Amino acid sequence: MALPLLGITPASHAAALPKSAVLGLGRDQPFDFDWRFCRGDNDAFAAPEFDDSGWREVDLPHDWSIEDLPYREGSGIVGPFDPNSEGGAATGFSVGGEGWYRKRFSGDGVPAKAHIEILFEGIYNESDVWLNGQHLGGHVHGYTPFAIDLTPNLRCGDNVVAVRVRNLGRNSRWYSGSGIYRGVTVDVHPEAARVGRWGVAIATRRITETLAELEIETRLVRPTPDLRLVSRIRNAGGTVVTESASAATDLVKQAVTIAFARLWSPDTPTLYTLETELRRGDQAIDAVSTPFGVRIVTFDAEAGMRINGVPVKLRGGCVHHDNGLLGAAAFPDAEERRVRLLRARGFNALRSSHNPPSRAFLDACDRHGMLLIDEAFDTWFAPKQPRDYSTHFRLDWETALSTMVLSARNHPSVIMWSIGNEVPKRSSSEGLETAWRLANAVHRLDPTRPVTAAVNAFAGRPMIADQDTARPGFGGMADESAAMFLDVVGYNYKLDRYASDHARYPKRVMFGSESFPKEAFEVWSFAEAHPYMIGDFVWAAMDYLGEAGVGNVARNRSNSSLPVIPAWPWVISNCGDVDLIGEQKPQSYARDVVWRVSPIEMAVLRPLPDGMYEHPSMWGWSNECQSWTWPGAEGQGLKVRVYARAQRVELHLNGKLAAATSLSSGETLPVEFEIPYAPGRLEVIAFRGEQEIGRRSLETVGAAATVALLAEEHVASAERGRLAYIRVEVTDAKGRWVPDAKHRIRLTTSGPAKLLGFGSGSPLAQASFQSHEAETYGGRALAILKTGGTPGTVRLTAESEGLRPGSIAIRLDRSSEVPGNTRGA
Repeated sequence: MALPLLGITPASHAAALPKSAVLGLGRDQPFDFDWRFCRGDNDAFAAPEFDDSGWREVDLPHDWSIEDLPYREGSGIVGPFDPNSEGGAATGFSVGGEGWYRKRFSGDGVPAKAHIEILFEGIYNESDVWLNGQHLGGHVHGYTPFAIDLTPNLRCGDNVVAVRVRNLGRNSRWYSGSGIYRGVTVDVHPEAARVGRWGVAIATRRITETLAELEIETRLVRPTPDLRLVSRIRNAGGTVVTESASAATDLVKQAVTIAFARLWSPDTPTLYTLETELRRGDQAIDAVSTPFGVRIVTFDAEAGMRINGVPVKLRGGCVHHDNGLLGAAAFPDAEERRVRLLRARGFNALRSSHNPPSRAFLDACDRHGMLLIDEAFDTWFAPKQPRDYSTHFRLDWETALSTMVLSARNHPSVIMWSIGNEVPKRSSSEGLETAWRLANAVHRLDPTRPVTAAVNAFAGRPMIADQDTARPGFGGMADESAAMFLDVVGYNYKLDRYASDHARYPKRVMFGSESFPKEAFEVWSFAEAHPYMIGDFVWAAMDYLGEAGVGNVARNRSNSSLPVIPAWPWVISNCGDVDLIGEQKPQSYARDVVWRVSPIEMAVLRPLPDGMYEHPSMWGWSNECQSWTWPGAEGQGLKVRVYARAQRVELHLNGKLAAATSLSSGETLPVEFEIPYAPGRLEVIAFRGEQEIGRRSLETVGAAATVALLAEEHVASAERGRLAYIRVEVTDAKGRWVPDAKHRIRLTTSGPAKLLGFGSGSPLAQASFQSHEAETYGGRALAILKTGGTPGTVRLTAESEGLRPGSIAIRLDRSSEVPGNTRGA
């Protein structure tokens, strides 16, 4: 049985700090509520006596770039996007700037010898922190956490922490958001001796049929001879399965075993919890709780990737960090939903492009068995944007890299560390030196995982060894330099190189770190047939803000013209398998067949006017629809695309055979039919031999009649800051979704929650994501509610002119489980 911890409240039971926050002893005390926020900049904002009563009250996480812009006379701009924004299409026409956050809290009751730290999980992008008017430090990497020591400047009575955030100039190639967009916590230790920040590491060394052997390393800060370190492991049911005690030194290494351990894998994501206690006698003066999984991941060109000895192929997708209508704000519920949606779509792996994800995202990956490539940088010392991270890289990379690795190394979902994406000047002398340093740093920090990177350019001229450096291996060919220091090589859009590179480098393990959606069948067929090709990551798994229009489909009268990337009012990428609000897109249905999630799927190509052609971009997809509702197209031949892993498919229209074909094993997908449109029921049936293996149907629906509301969870948590998602759908009189319905919806809410976001998956700029009005896109929209801490019933009503209104009641229950609330040091 665990000894009681001296005045320290576990994170899972920590109460929210009130406006005049009073700190108690304990780690991970929530510090997200009741901040004050102001756009603009003034040195006076750091002073504790500054009157911030006129500032807006906000809770964290907070992203000001997703909020409505101030009204500009005659501009016509309503919402968060501005066609004149400095970032342009790259950042989705969002607006950055400068902002300040302030929070008051009390130092009364904090012991005189206590050590106090505040942890910011993510601020975009350049930040500075003051306590009581004293500048304590800052941070320049917009995606890594950082801690600030408050101890020397904390005083009894009132204290004021102030944070300045600057998101200036062109510094990102995608939507970044602005502000303190991830959570904030405070640690109060009773004395200086403690477990170091991210100081616990646990690794599985050996697994047998009856035993799992693990190694625990714990770094301590200012240990004293009278202290002991106890490491205890509990299973998912809370039972202690092993325990070890050691004398407290700067670095404590312990070997433990678990009998008949339940192993972590994508199919069985079983988690254990390591409890680390620093004790003086029977008194625990510090405690850290670390969820982890027992698993061993290996990589080999002959055997491929294996988890606990079982071959696994990476069915992967790249993701950026935003949460759609919420912008960059990393609410744990939003991060959980994103992972859950993509897992349901067949993904078993994600790549955090091109930066470390939030702790809540990592936790969700652990719970859902989602494998993760954790990526540090989009650029090194050579810029891609004038004010991007390259301006800080040379002085900051060690801090950023070590923070990424140390803070995430206990997550079983993380299988590789990526040191960069499409890095410019990688084959230069400085580039090679940098790659060598980065790879070595990662291996020192975590010897258990391989180093990778996403490489888009291999070709080059022969190199001469750099005479100014004594680093080994700097000679050779430039086309090999990109992979020289990588354990596993990521290929961006290089399907044509896999076989030839394997012939040249037969021991190389490779994967598609980015691929085009349209290459899904060819890429996956190659991966299934070759162990050294361990999987593929499509760009992208989910739509995101910024890189506006990269997945567009152009229409014009030329059959040979190249597609163009559109400008304003496009604000969304439009290249995801899943759209901005979580709905499955046509390419996702095709991927269901490619990945064998489904034996057969069907889509209809949207009719084109006479003489018009469609031109999907490289990241785009043909304008297909899961619809057989085309009023005005009666008698017109419509192209029906069938994706199937079958020997024969039959297409039936209104009960009659309309077309059939046989498929060869080497045939690429899809198979295309042209069927004269007639309202009714279109059905496709797949056969293997004479046995039916699957069928899908599309049905003509009636006119839009009703607004339907569907809560993803009918019982949600009442805890302050939790989210509830409600799908809004336009349906016909029979309750069937109307695919092309475009209606303006008005929401009315009542009860203990407020509307946090409302919008659709449209790739074009929408008026506002905070308004109670939004227009459906593809017949759908999404409303997101945020709870205020009070149990009760929330009622939501949706109305639209000419449609029957819909309503729903959602019960907020104080006992609902909180995702992502177990946190390590």
